[in-house]
Amino acid sequence: MLETFDRDMQIINELGIELLYAIETHAHADHITSAGKMREMTGVKLVYGESSGIEAIDIPLKDGESITLGHYSVTAISTPGHTSGCTSYFCDGMLFTGDTLLIRGCGRTDFQFGDPGMLYDSITQKLFVLSDDTIVYPAHDYNGRTASTIGEEKAWNPRLRDNRTRDSFIELMNNLNLDMPKRMNEAVPANLKVGIDFDANRYLLRDFDMNDLHEIWQKLPENTLVMDNRTAEEYARGHVPGSRNIPMGTENAFVDELRQYEQIYLYCRSGRRAQTSTTNLNFQGLNQITCISHSGMPDWEKSGYPVET
Repeated sequence: MLETFDRDMQIINELGIELLYAIETHAHADHITSAGKMREMTGVKLVYGESSGIEAIDIPLKDGESITLGHYSVTAISTPGHTSGCTSYFCDGMLFTGDTLLIRGCGRTDFQFGDPGMLYDSITQKLFVLSDDTIVYPAHDYNGRTASTIGEEKAWNPRLRDNRTRDSFIELMNNLNLDMPKRMNEAVPANLKVGIDFDANRYLLRDFDMNDLHEIWQKLPENTLVMDNRTAEEYARGHVPGSRNIPMGTENAFVDELRQYEQIYLYCRSGRRAQTSTTNLNFQGLNQITCISHSGMPDWEKSGYPVET
């Protein structure tokens, strides 16, 4: 990631490594990739799964396609679910799973086009069919562990063991109630551009002052939209005058229409739903969204600004 770029370059130079590929599993929501900067410095080729939606891919791999490294072959396995574009990689008895399959866990499914049913299918039908002695290397582990095996995860992974059914897994994942990654609206669109030429201010204004926001929204240019992504019922009870209701989860149906706006301000109640919809729309190539992530409708009402019902 970008924060460790200098450290990584130091290791590469000290070991005298000729870097050929930077192989990515997905667009993370909690840090910005340094892949683009690494390519500028070393000439490395960037490898992603074809369905990742990443811009400027050098080698997009379809499910089952491989690249060669000396005597080794690295095969891409499409494993969507944590995000819609997740890819795992198999090489010589080793499986690199990104955030799809973790050690005694799995990736969350509540943002970035996550889908718990799809994740269950990816793990059980594509990863658990590999040999039990296949070594699993996830992208990270919060307890300092570095590797597991397919056999261990079948037996001991609390989210998947004991022949957990697909419906039970979906229910479990839908009720985790996890906090949103703090940098999601900055990191995801940046990673779609491999960390190059990214302006975070286009995607997220942090700690927006409500007075400034009110003044801006009173003087919006014609080709600008204020978008409320709460439910229709919440919108009916009170919304920012002139805002349009596009509830979270329905935004993909409006992508072509939303492209026509030069700027979109997106708000909800607390910022959580606005963040999720912003990320989903970023994946569709909409770069003109300002997510109001820390000030929602309750703050608007508390400030005494006009409310339509």
